[in-house]
Amino acid sequence: MKRLSAYDAPALPASGVAPISVAVLGVGCMGCSVIGHLKECKSVGRIVAYDVDAERLNQVRQSEQVDASADLGVILSDRSIPLVFIAASNAAHKDLAMRSLAAGKSVMCEKPMALTMADATAMVEAAERCNGFLQIGFELRYSKLYMRIKEWIDAGLLGRVVNTHCYYITSCWSKKEWWRVNKDACGSMFGEKLSHYVDLPRWWIGVPVQEVTTYCAPNTVPYMEVRDNYHTSYRFIGGAVSHLTFMMGPPSTFRGDPLRNVVSQQIGDGHNLRYLVAGTSGSAEADVFGRTIKRWEYVDGPECMESNLVETVKWDPAEDYFYYHNTDDQTHDVVRRVIDGLPPSISPRDALESTRLCFAAERSADLGRTVRQDEMLEL
Repeated sequence: MKRLSAYDAPALPASGVAPISVAVLGVGCMGCSVIGHLKECKSVGRIVAYDVDAERLNQVRQSEQVDASADLGVILSDRSIPLVFIAASNAAHKDLAMRSLAAGKSVMCEKPMALTMADATAMVEAAERCNGFLQIGFELRYSKLYMRIKEWIDAGLLGRVVNTHCYYITSCWSKKEWWRVNKDACGSMFGEKLSHYVDLPRWWIGVPVQEVTTYCAPNTVPYMEVRDNYHTSYRFIGGAVSHLTFMMGPPSTFRGDPLRNVVSQQIGDGHNLRYLVAGTSGSAEADVFGRTIKRWEYVDGPECMESNLVETVKWDPAEDYFYYHNTDDQTHDVVRRVIDGLPPSISPRDALESTRLCFAAERSADLGRTVRQDEMLEL
């Protein structure tokens, strides 16, 4: 099947270089998704799956037709495997990353980095000590929807970005997704889900955050052990402000039509995922449910400031994930970078700062007050 990606699949490695072997640590839903992406990559030969759940590991071995091992030590000591993808439960990220880096592996780890700021920092410091490759899964930086806005900003088409607002209303997680609803396994909603929408404005605005303020209402999902709603504001150095409004609910009326994709299932239930980005000379909107990206430019009219719609981009539902959660191209790019000896596209320190803002938002909610930059450094 032809890839509907922004990029072609990476070509074969340079002449005389064999495709590399890659291990996937943790083969639940995300791990299997990574395996699917790796199978499309011409630069990847053998794929080795690892999981602590023997039954799941055997199922994946058969369904995905990949090698499998329940012995992490065997995988980490295998010099023919230069790259590992960590897609295990959040609580396992730090240990798997530290052991993999110590074994000389390049590491691509899904977000959140870890369940504590101390553990996330330890991962970064370990990568720096061994001059290792560590990238964290902020795949929205690869997603065509958000990349387009970044291109507009970098080209100066919006002027200086002064305000962003993410409005995100989504259906609730299932009770069966225990690793998400359980606080010990998940950590927090910010780490598990909202870190993407903290990382994006950092990427767009490009300066440090001065302070974070979060307010939360009581949960509406009774079985959630983590918060299910947030109003969070970040103030950046220089005055720009970023707002995130998130609510997990109302529940979706969707009842299981396999012919409807994940976005279409939620339309009409009050669900939404929109980003508004306002600059000094223009603005942009990214609308996942509307499958559109728009850009306006400001003009000084005879009576007031006016706005002209100058660009609209739409896409087909078949391209949804390449537009707003492009793990496919992220996987292919990581493979290419490891083969070519390039650094991560998102440095570990950069990812750590987005992680810090997630912990700061939760801290603000706990305290019921603003958390300042100096307090963030103490997290």
